[in-house]
Amino acid sequence: MNVKKVKKLLLLMMVVGLTVGVLAGCANPKDTAKEFLTALQKGDVEKARTFVESDKEFSKLNEKTDDAEAKEMLSAITKNFKFEKLEEVSKKDDKAEVKVKVTSADLSVAVTKAMGEVMPMAFASAFSEDKEQSEKAIEKTMTSAIVKHLSDKEATMATREVTLNLKKDKDGDYKIVADDNLQEVLFANAKSLEKMFGGK
Repeated sequence: MNVKKVKKLLLLMMVVGLTVGVLAGCANPKDTAKEFLTALQKGDVEKARTFVESDKEFSKLNEKTDDAEAKEMLSAITKNFKFEKLEEVSKKDDKAEVKVKVTSADLSVAVTKAMGEVMPMAFASAFSEDKEQSEKAIEKTMTSAIVKHLSDKEATMATREVTLNLKKDKDGDYKIVADDNLQEVLFANAKSLEKMFGGK
């Protein structure tokens, strides 16, 4: 499985899940965080993304990519998503920080298990006549395996404390900044995945 493709899929999940759409927000940063997390918990990604500031980096992504897979994966992640202990830790000028304890399926475990399932297929495809076709089949199998492991009622769960960064928009409402902290709320242990794939 191509490492860059797995990383691109993770980024795509954030793009699909949390950018575009009419932005909403609250005058209180804790309320924005609570509304966002509650929407995620209910699996309402459309509503959740309205509380996130759009990010230029995400809009550069190739728009031709099929986002159905990303939506399916996000849906699997939000299935077991829980949050508690929301606490505003700082508020200065137009910026704020809200700390939250989040529990969801561990993405790094799901990806590791999925890679184990896909590896034999990847080796076989190395000798395939039609490389493009076999790569597509591997990607599809990989995505299905990740979704399966995230959705499993016995899925390994990860609980972590994350500090969300928020910023006021032109209307004076707080929006969650699309950064690594937001990524960690959505994808448990995403950083360990990046290290595994040779990221920073």
